[in-house]
Amino acid sequence: MKKILLFAGTTEGRLLTEFLIKKPVLLHVCVATEYGRSLLPASPRLTVSSHRMDSAEMTDFMEKEKFDLIVDATHPYASEVTKSIRTACEQTHILYQRISRDCQSPDTENLFVENIAQAVQFLSGTTGPVFLTTGSKNLHEFMKLTNAADRLFVRILPNAQMLSACHEFGLAGSHIFCMQGPFDTDMNLATIHQIRKIWQKEHPDQADASLYMVTKQSGSTGGFPGKLEAAASAHIPLLVIGRPEDTPGLSLTESYIWLDQWIRTESDSGQKDSPGNLPDQSERTVTLIGTGMSAAQLTIEADEALRHCDVIIGARRMLDMAAHYQKPTYCSYDYPAITAYMTAHTEYRHFAVLFSGDIGFYSGAASLRRCLAGLPFTIRSISGIASPVHFLNTIGKSWEEVHMISCHGQKTSVISHVRCHEKTLILLGKATDAAEICSQLIRYQLSDVFVAVGADLQQPGEIILQGQPKDFTDQSFSALSLIYIENPTAAQETVTHGLSDDRFLRGRVPMTKSEVRSVVLSKLALARHSVLYDIGAGTGSIAIEAARQIPDGHVYAIEKNPEGLALIEQNRLRLQTDNVTIISGTAPECMEELPAATHAFIGGSSGRLADILKLLYSKNPDIRIVSTAITLETIAEIIHLQKEMALPEPEIVQVHVSTAKKAGAYHLMQGQNPVYIITF
Repeated sequence: MKKILLFAGTTEGRLLTEFLIKKPVLLHVCVATEYGRSLLPASPRLTVSSHRMDSAEMTDFMEKEKFDLIVDATHPYASEVTKSIRTACEQTHILYQRISRDCQSPDTENLFVENIAQAVQFLSGTTGPVFLTTGSKNLHEFMKLTNAADRLFVRILPNAQMLSACHEFGLAGSHIFCMQGPFDTDMNLATIHQIRKIWQKEHPDQADASLYMVTKQSGSTGGFPGKLEAAASAHIPLLVIGRPEDTPGLSLTESYIWLDQWIRTESDSGQKDSPGNLPDQSERTVTLIGTGMSAAQLTIEADEALRHCDVIIGARRMLDMAAHYQKPTYCSYDYPAITAYMTAHTEYRHFAVLFSGDIGFYSGAASLRRCLAGLPFTIRSISGIASPVHFLNTIGKSWEEVHMISCHGQKTSVISHVRCHEKTLILLGKATDAAEICSQLIRYQLSDVFVAVGADLQQPGEIILQGQPKDFTDQSFSALSLIYIENPTAAQETVTHGLSDDRFLRGRVPMTKSEVRSVVLSKLALARHSVLYDIGAGTGSIAIEAARQIPDGHVYAIEKNPEGLALIEQNRLRLQTDNVTIISGTAPECMEELPAATHAFIGGSSGRLADILKLLYSKNPDIRIVSTAITLETIAEIIHLQKEMALPEPEIVQVHVSTAKKAGAYHLMQGQNPVYIITF
């Protein structure tokens, strides 16, 4: 049995260990720390050492153990370690193979330096917070910055020794993030947002100081693309420390293929000394199969693919459906794991992956396609019968005009969609969804619509019921259900803005009039998925009419007046906008925990305009803001703030509206107050 020595300590090293322990080899893995050892799997053919070795120690160890192959999967920045490994291999005449990372080049808008010393020199000329994603190993060099303990925020492994080192350097606990990576874009953005909040709290006088994110160019498995995307999304500079020149080698995907061939090859064949001699992968095929809702709906094309594939992959329910094919299976719907499985198992040439329904309708097939992009697989697609098609045909409804949305695993404003579509089909995700939706229909004055519910379609317990919302408010169904809603009044829905004022309940609360509201909504220029804050919402006329325009978006109506809050709720129900969330409180404090807005309308600021603008721009520097004013003093304040805060140059429009009033036998034009509409 062949013996392999693997130098690990990276994600690639751990994945290669998991790959090799399933092969007929004896494997020894070298990692630098006990923490690295703790991440490795257990196997009777696996031994591990967790101490650092110099070149001489490596040579002695290799000669003593008589390895057949040395695999170097150390970090691209561990150039001295790689040099020692290569030297030891040359002296012992053992085959050496390097595993390289595919490092992405930094965006031209980001900052690039050659080494840590240059990074420290550059940051010394700045004053804001620094998000260090390079670990604790080089922290002592970054501590040379002026006020380093105050400015540095570090992300390190959850290791007591590293945490202790950070405390010894004087870093506060709030400046230390202990996590195991790599991290995706969302996690990086969340950390950036948290750092900004901590910095603003600790340095209110420097709240606008630029945050710098520091990284090494460590490839996709080191999370480098996620850092690039997060920095771009947060509009902060990314300081990239250039990667040292690395020894050429195989990518992780190529290493699986090469190692599999090397292990199978007899020692005297001569092929093991040709690292670039990779088997032809052109015939490896992945067939994505839509199964419909049951085995009875499987197409002839899908049956043919399953009969000729090497292995079947899917969730347990899918594999049970295909058990009679008597093929090897892999049970999973984790698409990165499926990709790793297919990459590692080079003995299989044709993979069949099963998906319920059709692969093009709310299917995991799209996620698997993204995972397979760039890998040496030919992808075939076989369609299935989607549950909406079967359901609508069964209840006698054509589906070409049906508006389809999903509540499966996500929050959806169902009422806003039903209000403006005559035919709506909704994929459900919980047993109580149908009852909750029907209760909402009644609450939002849509109690007369037609409703049909389908559950466990094409299964032994299939249920299809029809009626009105009141018939389903106390019923529960399988989580795999659908609900169809037909609303004839949607055909009368107004498609332009400028609802008549009498559509709103007003009371004694000020309201933005129809004509001004039309201009404000035009200036907001809302998009399909916009998130709007209506600050000082009053009766909610702007919030509610905006919400009617963007059923896929969301509006937060912010108001402190109890009478106004009650009116917003009544108008929200009256005009059927469940994508409006009412926030009771004073801006900007009540806005801090809300999702970042893409748009904001400021109808009233209670003298806090500067604070409101600062918070809005800190959440989203690209936000579009529209404000109204009726006094010259407010206009003067806005112009002053624009210069003081270096805001974009605003567009200012004055609107003067007059409406006809009857006076005896005559009609006189009665003017409203002129209104200024300011757009940033």
